[in-house]
Amino acid sequence: MINKFLLPAILLCCSFSSAAEERWFEVEVLLVKRNINIDQLGEKLSDQALVVNTDSSISMLKADPAGTTNPVVITSREFDGNANNFKLLDSSHLQLTEQRKKLAAHAAYSPVLHMAWQMPVTSANIAKPIHLFAGDNLEIASPSGNKWAIDGNFKIYLDHYLFIDSQLIVRQKTIQAPVKVQAAGLDDLPVVDRQNGVEIIAPNAEPAMFDNSPQVVIKETLFDQQRRLKSEEIHYLDHPLMGIIVQIRKIAGS
Repeated sequence: MINKFLLPAILLCCSFSSAAEERWFEVEVLLVKRNINIDQLGEKLSDQALVVNTDSSISMLKADPAGTTNPVVITSREFDGNANNFKLLDSSHLQLTEQRKKLAAHAAYSPVLHMAWQMPVTSANIAKPIHLFAGDNLEIASPSGNKWAIDGNFKIYLDHYLFIDSQLIVRQKTIQAPVKVQAAGLDDLPVVDRQNGVEIIAPNAEPAMFDNSPQVVIKETLFDQQRRLKSEEIHYLDHPLMGIIVQIRKIAGS
């Protein structure tokens, strides 16, 4: 008698579990760059290029190979609708527009990405990160690929509460002072003969020249933050070089 009801009970529990693991929410994200030189950060920057693996992340945006800057407000032209099952919302659904306009008018900030979309949110062990990038493409002419001013992963998941977990590389072009190098002196010039204690230097021999001019380099730092948040509330994640304003809203009937 117990076995008769065991299978239906298991199937019913599994059904509830699946429904609980995937709920649809409306997500709005505003990325803001701080107008500050990366050299002013009070931390040591790595000499190694930072890497955030986005190979298995959900593609959100299409990279225009001819573009040098991503637009701030994302439209269907930039949205990679073929790579995800999300629904992009048009600008009429943006609820952080006033915040974006105020930040754009402030000398200390520059909004670089603003978009809203609907997506299913699952548990942490199922959820996949979303690949986001924004701002200028700093390596548009390089064969090494794109290097966006902000680039990395943005993960949203459920674990009793809503969580976001983000690892974003923040890049900036800066002028690097030259390393002072002592040019070769006369002792380094080729001697072709010595007569009566006098050294004869090879014709047209010149001291080696070094390029001590300032160099334009790309420097990087990492935005790595996790935050628990409540739906409907506006949350702000801060970093010396950037900030994220995010709001996750419930969808009626979901």
